[in-house]
Amino acid sequence: MIPQNLKRYFWDTDFNSLNIEKHKKYIIERILELGDDEAVKWLKDIFKKDEIINALKTSRRISRKSLNFWTLIMRQ
Repeated sequence: MIPQNLKRYFWDTDFNSLNIEKHKKYIIERILELGDDEAVKWLKDIFKKDEIINALKTSRRISRKSLNFWTLIMRQ
């Protein structure tokens, strides 16, 4: 279940129907693109590093700027 404090990042989605497994890539993309430190911490607690990296590699929703930033961060 996604915490209520992250609802603001999914303003255009039926938040209650989001499923962490079923919508994994979408959730990762949205948090990496728009999330604050607290949202990213939650993301890293829930998803494996490989899942996040895979979402970065295959995403068409993450901006080039965010992609470059997160690629550097995930290499650490």
